[in-house]
Order: sequence, then structure tokens, then C-alpha cells
Amino acid sequence: MFPRLIALAPLLFPLYLLRGELFGIPVTLPEVLLGFAFIYFVFSEGVWRRSWWTKYGHYYKVWPLALFVLAGVLGAWVAPDVSAMIDGTEFPAKMRALGILKGWILAPMIYFFMAKFYFVQKPSLIKMSLRALLLGGVFLSLQALYQVVTGEFLTPDGRASGPFESANYLALYLGPIVVYAFMAFIRERNVSWKIFLVLSGILCLAALYATQSYAAWIAVVVAFVVALGVHARKLPRKVKAGIVASLVVVAALAVISQLGTDKFAQFLDFSGQSSSSVRIEIYQIAAAMIQDHPILGIGLGQFEQLYQVMAVDVLGQEPFEWNMLHPHNIFLGMWLSMGLLGLVAFVWLCLAGLPWLMEQDKKERRIAALMLVAMLAHGLFDTPYFKNDLAFEFWLLMAILL
Repeated sequence: MFPRLIALAPLLFPLYLLRGELFGIPVTLPEVLLGFAFIYFVFSEGVWRRSWWTKYGHYYKVWPLALFVLAGVLGAWVAPDVSAMIDGTEFPAKMRALGILKGWILAPMIYFFMAKFYFVQKPSLIKMSLRALLLGGVFLSLQALYQVVTGEFLTPDGRASGPFESANYLALYLGPIVVYAFMAFIRERNVSWKIFLVLSGILCLAALYATQSYAAWIAVVVAFVVALGVHARKLPRKVKAGIVASLVVVAALAVISQLGTDKFAQFLDFSGQSSSSVRIEIYQIAAAMIQDHPILGIGLGQFEQLYQVMAVDVLGQEPFEWNMLHPHNIFLGMWLSMGLLGLVAFVWLCLAGLPWLMEQDKKERRIAALMLVAMLAHGLFDTPYFKNDLAFEFWLLMAILL
């Protein structure tokens, strides 16, 4: 029973929005439940025994995991005790960094540790876990589509966001899930499950479309193109032509639907304020931060404050956007938040998982690798890690791939 509960844990990932305190420490619902689950896991499986590590330790990629944790600890250590925004407002920077270390690094890795153990013991749990992730995505998508129907958006720009404050948050989470739904549909033989997968995939795709996140759309297309390239040699020519035609039609319809919209016009505008011009400014400021802090980075949770302080000096003028939580690039985000060591560890983990793209596998690992491709492609334009549910989603994929 307990291994199945761990496999179903992805249903909890979006519930980080339910927050409280435990012994005076701010916590989220997934952290509490998985924390107690980990205590049970340690004692029930005898993790402290040397014989346990002799038997199972080789399944864990120890070095990149250790480096990632060390980089996270250093990221919390680098953060100052107190920082100030440009308006003089002070905040406890060290406490913020420690909270990030707990919620975005240590808690997801605790889940990884349990999931990896049970995936090795019973590989069928991988499929269960990914379907639980999909089901959680369906619930989020239904809420997002309800917003579309009723017009009751949480975002000021009228983009579907589900329970999140930003449509990009929903898009970051749903992109890999859409890839899973349709790739699993292709390989599934059971008719009932095929129906579930395709209907769930359509719902999630519709919600992803409603987020109007171009980066997420591009990331999903990239993942499908990679999938086609991987499978191309074994597919009949007519099937390949049909898949290519479908991708072209879907991409064309997505572009056509955006023609004439303010968002599409802004997307192509590099002189005025737009998502593209804002990103260019962010990358310039992030590059300056890296020049000043090339080894240890700026620390966990420090980008927003330092962005405001450095913006005018770097750009020579006021930035289009003053409030920016992340550098909108996963690699810049890792480097700045966790230093060069964190970037190396992250790339190492991804490179250890991506070879499953080329392997014949019946345990969903090739699909998980394609989900990672979508995540990394999106990571060129946004930061699909530094958020509770996104961190858990990443470490679920690592538990499958490593």
C-alpha cells in the first residue's frame, strides 16, 4: 500500500498552495505529508543499515545529487541576512533562502529518494505515478477552462491560470504533462486507458492553449519533433507524413489564432514594452550579475532584489518591468541561485536522464525523457524549476530516468 501512495504523490504537487506552520516553521501540505512519509520510509525499509546501501545504493546517481544539495546549501549560505528592495523595503533574505532550500530542493529530493526506491522495486509504479501527475493536470485544466468560460480570470491580462497567480505558472506545469498524455496514448494498448489519455490530453492541451504561453507551445512542439526524430526510422512513411502534417496544422492554427492580437504584436515588438523586449533586458541584467558573482552566484531568492538594484546601471535607463522573480532562463536561474556548482549539477542530472530517448524501453522512461525535453526547451524562455510544484515535477522525472 505505501509504495502505491508514493506513486500517487504527484496528485499533491499543486497543493503546495495550502500552507501553514509546523512547530513555527512555514510549511506546505505536500511537504508535511511527504515528510511524515519519509520518516515511515526510513524506518520501514531500514535505510540506515549498511546492507541497505550495499544493495540499493548503486541505483542512485550519488555525485550529481550530492553536488545539487551542496549547491543549494551554498545558495542559502551566500544569501545575506537582510536585503532591501530599491524602495528601501527590507526583507529577511536569509530566511527566504532557507525556505527555498527546504521547499524547492530538500523536500522534492526526499520525494525523489522514496520514488526512486519503489520504482526500482516495482517499475509498474512509474506508469501509475505519471498518470497521477496527468490527473492532477486535468484538475488544474478544468479550473483554467472554467475561467475561460466564465471570464473569471485571476490574471489581469485575461489568461487562464487555474489556481495560480500567473498563467505562465500553469503553462510550465502543464507542458510536460501534455507530452506525456499523447505519447502514452500512442503506446497504450488498453482501449479504456487510451480514451482516458486522449481526453485528458485534450483537456490539458486546451488549458495550455488558454494560458497563451508561446514558450510552452514551442516547448511541446519541440518535444514532439524530438519524439518523431527518435521514432522516425521505425515508422511507415505514411504514418510519418501524417504526424508531420498534424504538427504543421496544429502549429499553423495556433499562429493564425494569435494574428491580430495584442500579445502577438507585442511578441514581435523589440523596441517597446513586450515579453520579448523585457526578456532581453532580464538577460542583460542576469549576465551582469554573473560577471559580478561567477562562482557562488547571488544566492537563493535574491534575484528580484538585485534585479531592481542593478537594472538602471546595466541598462542605462529604467527597465520596462521593475518586478522580476526569476531570470526567465533555467540555466541562468541555476547559475545565479545556486552558483556554478548548481549549474553543473543540474546539467549533469539532465544529461544522465536524456539518453533514455535512444533506448528501447517499456517502462515509460523514454516518455519521461521527452517530458524533460519539453521542460528544458521551455527553460530557454522561462524558469521551470524554482517553484514548489515544478521542483517536484522535475524530481519525479529524475526518479524515473536516473
